[in-house]
Amino acid sequence: MEMLHRWRLVHKIGPFTMADIGRGRDVTTGRRQFLAALAVVPWGLAGCQFTKSAPTPATKADNDAFPVSVQHAFGETVIESDPRRIATLGPVSNDTCLALGVVPLAMPLSEAQPNGSTPWFDSVWKKFGVDLPLLLDVSKGLPVDELRGMGPDLILAVNSQITRAQYDELSTIAPVVVSPDASSIADWRSSLALIGKALGRQDESERVRLETEARITSDLNSYPDLAGTTFVVVKARSAIGADLEVMGAESSAVRMIEEWGLRLSPSVSLVGQEGRALGVSQMASTSYSWPESRGADLFSDIAVISVMHKESGQIEAAGVLGTIPAHMRDTYLMADSKDGALALDTGSCLSSQWLSRTMLPELAKSAFKAKQGV
Repeated sequence: MEMLHRWRLVHKIGPFTMADIGRGRDVTTGRRQFLAALAVVPWGLAGCQFTKSAPTPATKADNDAFPVSVQHAFGETVIESDPRRIATLGPVSNDTCLALGVVPLAMPLSEAQPNGSTPWFDSVWKKFGVDLPLLLDVSKGLPVDELRGMGPDLILAVNSQITRAQYDELSTIAPVVVSPDASSIADWRSSLALIGKALGRQDESERVRLETEARITSDLNSYPDLAGTTFVVVKARSAIGADLEVMGAESSAVRMIEEWGLRLSPSVSLVGQEGRALGVSQMASTSYSWPESRGADLFSDIAVISVMHKESGQIEAAGVLGTIPAHMRDTYLMADSKDGALALDTGSCLSSQWLSRTMLPELAKSAFKAKQGV
């Protein structure tokens, strides 16, 4: 039985039925209905084959690129030919595919925007003039049945933190590529090189790397005050009594900011020694729980405060950040979980370029104030 991709969801308010979706009619839905619809659309029914075709790549594979063998944390994956139906299980994989000129067939749903994507992905995807990839709801686990029904020819799960058992299960569907090291997060350069090899586009991955680095360098030339400025990245919540979460040296957020010439504050070393390590079991910790009452220990020139969407006002009112030195000097900026904070955590070549345009100028203002002693 075939299941054709004939529906389109529009994020507005109003009732609809699954029959409307099946007939390809525009439907209107609130946010909860939208997510519910994604969850119940029967992509992976047993015996069904999902037949949506993937867009033609904008770039060509390197000559004699296939077959290619890719080494990663769980061993070796051999990709026999140029993959065209690529499913991704993480924002780094989504972004990197797109940067290499390949629009994925399917990718995880993001709550950053009503359309289920992110601002930096959309800024490139719209240039292709094709449909947005199918959106996978991964909030309750891997969508194995949906993936099986789609029939991908490659699954990219770089920085997705899947386990060996999950990797083995996914490998029964299609070749799977994960991060080079299961115990750490791959930075954007490593992810770009790995995925570029898997897609047979190593020449293109090198071009994207050089282009991204050139853009970062160009942006930095406009902000000389950033060099050597110390910083901390702190996640704060409005709940009374909630601890702060301080991002460590191996986190994507810290690595991204260090790209701009800033230096992680030595105070984070103290946090690493005395704080409670956070993170998933198979990975080294990238963040630490820290008591709000010890915010004064988080000394730095500037601070990036990561907050849940639209919680900044509540956090300020609750006095959660009151003793953090950069907050007291007003040399900090708030990063929302649906844009700036998410881009830092994503740590891809696309989110890096987007942050250079959006967050970098704000960081520069805080760095200037810190150096002026304002």
